[in-house]
Amino acid sequence: MNNSARILGISFFLILTFAFVELAGGFLTNGLALLSDAGHMLTDSVSLLIAFVAQVLVMRVRDRRMTYGLHRLEVMAALINGLFLIALVGYIAYEAFHRFLAPEPVLGLPMLVIATAGLLINLGVGYILFKGAEENINIRAALLHVITDTLGSVAAIIAGITAWLWDFYLADPILSIAVSLLILPGAYSVIRESLSVLLEVVPSAIDPEMIEREIKSVDGVEDVHDLHIWSITKGNVVLTAHVVVKDANACNDILRDIEEIAIKNGISHTTVQIEREGHCYSPFCPFLRKSENLH
Repeated sequence: MNNSARILGISFFLILTFAFVELAGGFLTNGLALLSDAGHMLTDSVSLLIAFVAQVLVMRVRDRRMTYGLHRLEVMAALINGLFLIALVGYIAYEAFHRFLAPEPVLGLPMLVIATAGLLINLGVGYILFKGAEENINIRAALLHVITDTLGSVAAIIAGITAWLWDFYLADPILSIAVSLLILPGAYSVIRESLSVLLEVVPSAIDPEMIEREIKSVDGVEDVHDLHIWSITKGNVVLTAHVVVKDANACNDILRDIEEIAIKNGISHTTVQIEREGHCYSPFCPFLRKSENLH
């Protein structure tokens, strides 16, 4: 295991463990702000897990049956996390509404202790990530998540102090709603991106019509059909296509030009089937169906 993977693995373990501590503490102290911070920490833990899987596990388990390794594990973990966070935000909003109408007592001192420990964990993980941020873009992204999570810990600390010293319990639902609003856009974005990958939607940054035009403009290409573009995981884009050529002897040059087009558009893996006019045998090929309709 390399240094970047070790940093991500340690950070993931610390953040995930304390997220569950805060989750339990939130229920035991009746503190919504702690539950909100726990949700934020769970978001961070999944971003760390995705980075860790990308760093270590994805290619290690690649074999003849799992030809893409565990790339989709990242996406599935992110989707589950996003759905859980939406449910948690809904629960917090429901509880906060009722507490605005009838404030409930909160165990301020235990809440303050747990939230302070959470802040220290975030600062510690931030320091660990900061030391490795220069060598790995995944670590830099994870560091940004942890930095924003410190806001949730600070909010829980404030709610704990006001409940402990002044018996002011409204700070808890107010701050918990504020932290939940920070979680919601990220959770929605994670769900949307995860579903797009699992449903094999063309990545939003890629224009398939433009790519088709560029391939058709390659010297020696007559037509392009059965073009598919999708993601195995975020940033790992695949293209397959049937390309009709005038001269089969020019295949090497045509394939090189198509590969250059793909790389220029952020596509990391390309598979091209070279054909002569009317020689496509795929049952899904629109050219074949068109030919059959003529008979």
